[in-house]
Amino acid sequence: MSAKPKRSIPISTAHTQLGQQVKNLRPGEPVTLARHGKPVAGLVSIEDLQTIESGAQNTTVLMAFNHAGGAAKTSSVRDIGYELTELGYRVLLLDIDPQANLTTWLGVHDAPVERSLQPVLEEYAPLPEPYRVHGMDLIPSHLALARTDARLPGYTNAEGRLRSAIDAVRASAAYDFVLIDPPPSLGKLTANAANAADWVIVPVPARYKGLVALDGLREMLGEYTRTNPRLRVAMYLVTQMENTAHSKETHEVFQQVLGPELAGPLTYRPAIYNRCQPIGEPVGVNAPNSEARREVQAVVQTLLSRIGHSA
Repeated sequence: MSAKPKRSIPISTAHTQLGQQVKNLRPGEPVTLARHGKPVAGLVSIEDLQTIESGAQNTTVLMAFNHAGGAAKTSSVRDIGYELTELGYRVLLLDIDPQANLTTWLGVHDAPVERSLQPVLEEYAPLPEPYRVHGMDLIPSHLALARTDARLPGYTNAEGRLRSAIDAVRASAAYDFVLIDPPPSLGKLTANAANAADWVIVPVPARYKGLVALDGLREMLGEYTRTNPRLRVAMYLVTQMENTAHSKETHEVFQQVLGPELAGPLTYRPAIYNRCQPIGEPVGVNAPNSEARREVQAVVQTLLSRIGHSA
């Protein structure tokens, strides 16, 4: 069945005939309002509006955030994303870190800059065609994003450009989850992720550096909610847990300070995690029957519970 043609009317006409235009609206037949021949707005039926709103509500956008490196942020995004797909969810991963670790850890190498988020952030382009990896869709990163991060302060709406593209994804209802992996920094790339997200996953290593970084993490999350009031913490995820007194004591402090916001832990397992990275596989693919995967699966169940999703 061919699509019905859109009606287009001058906005000046709509000013005087708005009631009639609304009366004539039919589902699937939006009316474009034009000024000087260029579309500037539109009218849709209440049925179509409900469809759009339903799609927006059904797409949950999460970002992983820790401004310090070495917190297992990227591997957590990779493995959580994979386990969500195994539960039947449609998942899109956005790698916005110029280091491109998420991209290479999923087996994508030498992706052209046009397939990255650079055109999205610099030119308001729509999201490019994703790569299909282990049941997930991935927008890869590129080293050129480091230049984008430096240029963004000179652009208008420097921290809201990714959100425009994400809003289009919400409206399409193509995905249940969008997971964003920003760089371990406080620059404009991370701010774009924070302004586009609904929820934050905060990986915190069970080490002294994790405790030291905690106050700064909470302060910056507070700053991000000033420009994105809907942004909430889904969980602080304890990573790199070891069978040492120091690691256990650190975990206990996290429990005391963070209480019910805490999740995990994910145990430090170099034999598995270091093997997954060079061959581009999530833990669930590389070690499907391992305790490491069961830990990730438990984290995903906690995540779904925290954000109000049922598995």
